[in-house]
Amino acid sequence: MKFTQTRRFHKDLISVFFAWFISRIVVVLTMWITDLFGSSETREFSSQGFRLWDAGWYQQLISGTYTELGEEAFRFFPGFVLLGRLVKPLLGGDEVLASVLIANLFSLCMFAVLYRLVVVETGNATRAKMAVWILALFPSAFVLVWGYAESLFITLTLIVFLALKKQNWKVVALFACLAGLTRPTGALIAVAVATAPGFWNTASNFKGRIERLTALMGGPLGVLAFLLWSNAQSGKKWVPFTVQEEFRGGFVDPVRRLMSGVREIFTLDPDGLHVLFAFSFFLLLIVVWKNLPRHYFFYALVSLLVAVSAENLNSLERYVMASFPYVIALAIFIDKKKIQKVAYPLSAVCLVACTVASATGRYVP
Repeated sequence: MKFTQTRRFHKDLISVFFAWFISRIVVVLTMWITDLFGSSETREFSSQGFRLWDAGWYQQLISGTYTELGEEAFRFFPGFVLLGRLVKPLLGGDEVLASVLIANLFSLCMFAVLYRLVVVETGNATRAKMAVWILALFPSAFVLVWGYAESLFITLTLIVFLALKKQNWKVVALFACLAGLTRPTGALIAVAVATAPGFWNTASNFKGRIERLTALMGGPLGVLAFLLWSNAQSGKKWVPFTVQEEFRGGFVDPVRRLMSGVREIFTLDPDGLHVLFAFSFFLLLIVVWKNLPRHYFFYALVSLLVAVSAENLNSLERYVMASFPYVIALAIFIDKKKIQKVAYPLSAVCLVACTVASATGRYVP
């Protein structure tokens, strides 16, 4: 059985390799050209390369400690950091190479697991390949090439959803907890577990009930573990969230935030782009509801609501990208060749544009 699963995973890796490779080429070439032909002002930013934005923070944490880097460092959960510390000595102590290698290897794994999940849920291999390409060319997918934790987090979450399909509660608990240690939104996996088929079926014994409860609490427990540790290290309560609030603002009513954002669209405010994306994602929820199991819908819904509940909508596209049901919904939505001929090039153009904007400091990923 294990041999069959390993062989299948190898085949899935081969199936998605081209999309993985092409998306890396697109992002790296875009970054190189941006730095080569940029102004002296933009080069000061773009010359940082794979150290840009949060990637730099992860790399500093791989080499240093949270307490050395100050309170702001506690915004970054430790899953990716700890993995980087394990890999760094094998790469001559290069933290940049370690973070980029981990991000890209897990991107390949992520594509393979996404492919398998879509095949399992829809029985359609063509649609599975479409989902992989959509994620590879997603406007914010350049962070899957940089040293960001998104590829690790999405891989862990995808494995959780595969395990939910088989009602393997032990695997759900383990990988949900790891996801919670990687990103705070790992706690939202509990919503998917609670609404998954079979979760509320009466377990035949005490052990079965404990396994389901552990699966439900896996994500929140991973988040809580880091919160308690950070409290002890910093001497302050809930420091990862209080520091993050300084950057993105406190939680607000998502409906009011979007309604106020409509004005930003017509006034050509940069935040208007985030609002347009948010409305598009809400429309995609209809596709998720009609075509995927209910736990996909509720996970996608709560992920989007959390993303639009911040005063500052920076990084919205990256946060929603991590909620992969939207990617599957897009694959279902463009399930016609005429639409695909427009959708793929348009997505690639958006990816290039967002990469340039982020590499020059104009877009916060």
